Amino acid sequence: MDKTTSRTTRMLATISERLFYALAALATILLTVSWFARDSEVIVPALVILCGIIGAFVGLQRRLKGLTLEDLELLEFSWLQICLSPLVGGILAMLLYILMLGDFLHSPLLPVFVGDGEKGVGRFIAIFRQHAVGYQDYAKLFVWSFIAGYSEHFVTDVLGRFEGQAVGKHPQNELRPERQPTEVNRDDLDRRPRVVPSDGN
Repeated sequence: MDKTTSRTTRMLATISERLFYALAALATILLTVSWFARDSEVIVPALVILCGIIGAFVGLQRRLKGLTLEDLELLEFSWLQICLSPLVGGILAMLLYILMLGDFLHSPLLPVFVGDGEKGVGRFIAIFRQHAVGYQDYAKLFVWSFIAGYSEHFVTDVLGRFEGQAVGKHPQNELRPERQPTEVNRDDLDRRPRVVPSDGN
């Protein structure tokens, strides 16, 4: 085994160990919050973020062997980089959850939510005063939250499609239609006045 392979193996072991510690710390924090807030509106968002964080950890662990030596060195010497990807996964999972609540996405594979009533309507906290129709919908929610953290491109691609639709429907685009080529009628060309050259008289 050459020095490069031995160094890569050592870095992978160090990064995997740090990933485990970071996952344990973040999961402990979120589970503690969920336990004390189990009767609150934040219980489901906390679990959504936790699923996104776990998905990001799994995704990063699977990508480790395909990273370059420079990327591995960055992860080995920076706790911030170790925690950054899972935190982004949690944020993307929460964003996907909000897209579901806002009825932006439609599919039988997505969970269905219903409101808890008129209490708090008109206030921001009302966005979390809802519940899934059944346990299957909660299962779907947590699976999609895991996917959002596991594959960062999933949520960003969804946002890109929304951006494309919004730009395509912008009023400025409707006021400036593309110029279409006009068709020339051959009969109109035949009826044009012709200039006869003078004979010099």
